[in-house]
Amino acid sequence: MKDVVTGSNQKMFKLKFDLEAAKFIFFFIISLSVFYFLSIRFEEFIPFFNMQSTAQVLFFFLKSVGINATIESYQIIFSNFSIEIVRQCTGIFEVIAIASCILAFPSSIKKKIIGISLALPIIYFFNMGRLIFLSALGMNYPSVFETVHDYLLQITFVFLVIFFWIFWVNKVVKSGKA
Repeated sequence: MKDVVTGSNQKMFKLKFDLEAAKFIFFFIISLSVFYFLSIRFEEFIPFFNMQSTAQVLFFFLKSVGINATIESYQIIFSNFSIEIVRQCTGIFEVIAIASCILAFPSSIKKKIIGISLALPIIYFFNMGRLIFLSALGMNYPSVFETVHDYLLQITFVFLVIFFWIFWVNKVVKSGKA
C-alpha cells in the first residue's frame, strides 16, 4: 500500500482467521472447563486419578519394592521425609489436558477413543513412576526434592502430554491407522 503523503510503500498486516484453529481452541477450552469442574466436584468417584487412590497405590508400590513407610490419609511418611498427595499429584490435570486436546481435534470418534484409551494408562504409570522416584529422592536427597519436583518433573510431565498428543495426531489420526 502506498502512503499518499510520503510516497513510501507500507505493508498492511492482516490477521488471518483460521476457522479450524478457532474451533479447536473453543472446544479445547470448553472441554477443559467441563472436565476440571467435574474432576473437582466428583473427585471421589474418579478411579485411579484421585488423592486417596493415588496415595494408596503409591504406598502399595513403595512397600512392594521394599521401601519402609506408613500412610496417614493422603500422606506417605518415611523415617526422615514425608510426601503429601494433593490433587496436582494425581495426574488428573494431565488427563484433562490430553483428553481435551484429543476431543477438540477434528477426528473420528474411534480415533478419539483410541487416543484417550492409550493416554490414560501412559499418564497413570508415568505419574506413579514419578511419585516413586520422588519418594526415593526425598528419602535419600531431601535437599533437591523441591527443585526436581517443581521444575524437572513438572516440565517432563508437560512434555509427555504434548509428545503423546503429537504422536496421536501423526500416528493415529493422520496415518489412518487404528
